[in-house]
Amino acid sequence: MAAHTRTRSISRLWGLGIAFLLVCVFYVIRLGILELHPDNVSGHKQDGTTERTVVVQAVRGQIYDRNGVPLVINDYTYNLTLDYSVLPKDQLSRNHAVLQAVHMLETCGEASKFSSYDFPFDGYYPNYTYKADTSAPDTKTHDTFLAVAEANGLRREAILRIKSEQHANTSQAIDVYEADPTAAVTAERLTAYFVEEYQLDARSEDGAPLYENADVDRLIRVLWGMEAVGFSRANDYVLAKNVSMETITHEKELGIAGIGFSTESSRIYCFPGYASHILGQTGPIYAEEWDYYKELGYAMNARVGKSGCEAAFESYLRGQDGVKVVVEDAEGRIIREYMKTEPVAGQDVYLTIDINLQIAAEEALKENVDHIQTTYGRQDCKAGALVAMEPNTGGVLAIASYPTYDLATYNRDYNELASSDALPLLNRALSGLYAPGSTFKPGMVAAGLNEEIITASTRLECAGTYTYYQSYQPDCWIHNSTSAIKQHGWINAAEALRVSCNCYFYDLGRRLGITNMNLYCRMFGLGEATGIELGEQKGSLAGPDYRTDMHGLEWQPTDTIAAAIGQSDNAFTPLQLGVYTSTLFNGGTRYAAHLLLKVRDFSTRADTVVTTPAVLSQFNLPEAHRLTVINGMEQMVATSSEVGRYMRNVPVTVAGKTGTAQTGATSTENGLFICAAPSQNPEIVVVSVIERAGGGSYSAMSAGRVLEAYYKGK
Repeated sequence: MAAHTRTRSISRLWGLGIAFLLVCVFYVIRLGILELHPDNVSGHKQDGTTERTVVVQAVRGQIYDRNGVPLVINDYTYNLTLDYSVLPKDQLSRNHAVLQAVHMLETCGEASKFSSYDFPFDGYYPNYTYKADTSAPDTKTHDTFLAVAEANGLRREAILRIKSEQHANTSQAIDVYEADPTAAVTAERLTAYFVEEYQLDARSEDGAPLYENADVDRLIRVLWGMEAVGFSRANDYVLAKNVSMETITHEKELGIAGIGFSTESSRIYCFPGYASHILGQTGPIYAEEWDYYKELGYAMNARVGKSGCEAAFESYLRGQDGVKVVVEDAEGRIIREYMKTEPVAGQDVYLTIDINLQIAAEEALKENVDHIQTTYGRQDCKAGALVAMEPNTGGVLAIASYPTYDLATYNRDYNELASSDALPLLNRALSGLYAPGSTFKPGMVAAGLNEEIITASTRLECAGTYTYYQSYQPDCWIHNSTSAIKQHGWINAAEALRVSCNCYFYDLGRRLGITNMNLYCRMFGLGEATGIELGEQKGSLAGPDYRTDMHGLEWQPTDTIAAAIGQSDNAFTPLQLGVYTSTLFNGGTRYAAHLLLKVRDFSTRADTVVTTPAVLSQFNLPEAHRLTVINGMEQMVATSSEVGRYMRNVPVTVAGKTGTAQTGATSTENGLFICAAPSQNPEIVVVSVIERAGGGSYSAMSAGRVLEAYYKGK
């Protein structure tokens, strides 16, 4: 009896074990089904409804100027989309749903809004011919054609046919295909593929065609687009963009299975054509960027900052997407929606830029270039850059580059912009490198005074030619001028700045030496990163290290005197010259240049980030030394008829310095101008560079216009 009971207990345990094992197997199989068939992830309910999740795009933060004027805002449009996970799986039913959507758009008068996705054909079914772009290498239509042919096995089919017909080997057949793939995959063959693959030749029970030619044409256009974009569960297909509310209402009434709407956000530039080099663009995540953005929690179809402030301040602007649950009945009709995770809007970014001053700067550059061309006949003068900034904070008020472009039409105009000899895509203010010429001289005076090489009253001689070295005896500019006087004689620092005497600075540079000279250059920020949030060029500081590294040559003492007047290997960006001028006028504090003023929460309107000036380096420039430099620069503006003419409408005293920099033996010199106002206690520093201007005074026009605008706006 005991043995029998024991046997029954063992049997019962075996039964329970087997039952448990079967339950485990069931759930393992169920899990496998869910993994293999993501359509089921949303879950089919016993009542026949289905739940799926939809990413709700977060509102991207907007960009404002320092005064709260909107620069970049959001605009929202509705797109008609096909949802892979809800669209009928049966091909004929899917075709029917697509045609319903197409006819609905036509009924609503929105047929012009269909997405084309590089359709390869001209004409209408069944009389298709290839477009010229389809067979033209390096066109988007051609590339899309190749991708679709490859993805659908048509390339392989064509190569096998070529091998068979021409008795060629594989390599020869590939060469024939690649030479003219549209001849290998003819328009007739590509059309036949779509007809066969998608059952467009289907017939009803009585043998009549299900689709008229016009509907086959409509379907092929949509099906091509699906192939071109890789329509899948992860990638909805946009059937039409920017559809009206009438169409949205009509679709909801029809309840077509698998047809829905997505909201697309686009950036609107409030001042088209202005600040384009600063603001930048947004765009899709590229394949090579996906791993990086995936780690940050981005959705694959997110749009991110690609350039300018859009990229630099992406972490503030982006926001966090939400998740919406959509409940549908067995027919694919939406019966309920609810938010699983609310989206979090991106934060708004306020820049240090004053848009009115930015516009004035861009227009002034164009006016300056046009004036030089028409007045002086210098047709090679075509470009320039301008920077305006606060000398006591490093905040950039305007940063302009000419020629420029319009962000609103950038994509359409890209090929023309990229191939232009004028290089409109180049931000010359941040990436243009220019020899500073005589704008370098105020810093030389400050260094000489600080190192006690000279005093404010020390006089050095200009005899017209500097003869200290036997091997190199350069002339002062006045020696080669039309003036009857060929030398400046004995002059002090302020006078040397006023007349821009080269011989004075040759001698000062020799006495100071390249080591001390470059020590001060670095403290002024020349050849150093400015700290600007956008990309920039570092430039080059003339000296033994640079000469050896770049040219493998030994630095000579005579090189030092060339560097002392802003020539030799010296090459800086306009923004670096702005930082240098600011440091000179504020007494030795080099602030990081910056565009970010503050960041504001979209919901609470509270400031979450407020920028404080960052000090990159500091040295003491005594007030007496600072005023000696300013005095010479004030005199320069006051005694130059050309510069004074451009400053006459500025209501405060301006201290400035011109610079004429060589660009090559046969090229017209670049013109540079640096200035600050009011001169004794400046609020604004302006740097203007005009390429091939012929002289520094000719570049003062744009700086004068910006100073006028600045004080008019106060």
